[in-house]
Amino acid sequence: MTKKTIFKRITYSVISLIVLALAIVFIWSTLILNKTFNVPLAEVAIPNDTTSINEGHRLVQIAHCSDCHGEHFTGNVFVKINHVAEIVAPNITKVIPTYSNPELERLIRHGIKKNGHSVLIMPSFMYYQLKKETVEKIIAYLRTLHLEPDTLNEAKTNFDFLGRIALIQKKIIPVASMIDHHSPRKYIHYDTTQVSFGKYLAMTTCTSCHGMDLKGVVGLGPNLIIAASYKREDFCKLLHTGIALGGRNLDLMSHVAKNNLCHLNENEMNCIYAYLKTKPTQ
Repeated sequence: MTKKTIFKRITYSVISLIVLALAIVFIWSTLILNKTFNVPLAEVAIPNDTTSINEGHRLVQIAHCSDCHGEHFTGNVFVKINHVAEIVAPNITKVIPTYSNPELERLIRHGIKKNGHSVLIMPSFMYYQLKKETVEKIIAYLRTLHLEPDTLNEAKTNFDFLGRIALIQKKIIPVASMIDHHSPRKYIHYDTTQVSFGKYLAMTTCTSCHGMDLKGVVGLGPNLIIAASYKREDFCKLLHTGIALGGRNLDLMSHVAKNNLCHLNENEMNCIYAYLKTKPTQ
């Protein structure tokens, strides 16, 4: 066998292995993206009175839906990392009319789309803990949105090779895979004390940036034990205005506070503060 023949065989073998590896990565990551979650639809009673719809609007603001879907909910590129992924939050004014109320409830709470696949970014692990009547008021408001043209034209979520590797390595996890869909909701029984109500609010408002245990997420938000360093009035000022101690701007936190958390009422802010002040003792 000549050196030329040996070289050709080695070359063909290497190319075949590369093609096989690419195919495995593509098929494996596609199976992750297309996994179907079998969660039954729940009964919902959507109110139609003005008070409930207005409250739903306030709750949507607090849930910071506009951060992902854009100011008018017409779509937004939420994540764009070259050679990794582009993740697009869709125009929900177009999506909502295609869903029934139970399907919307499942989408919000469980992160499961109409076709049974998972959403990628929406913090349904946080919304899962919301009270039933809260989700119903949110849906009531969403039903009032008028159809608007897409902000992003034909932009769609897509994953490059490195993004697909990240899916396989579980560095990117579809949201529905993060939820125990049959577990009881932990924080809805909040009527007893200011601290317990504050815990409910914190766990349904803050975990998307600060982690499901509020101990912080690298690149998003710090451990909320930091709240112990704030006086109550300074903490409420941060939530109202986005201005932190020393007149600082905290980038993401300041943005979310000015645009979303400012819709919390005074009692809700006080209750969140009361709960977070207990963190250093836990």
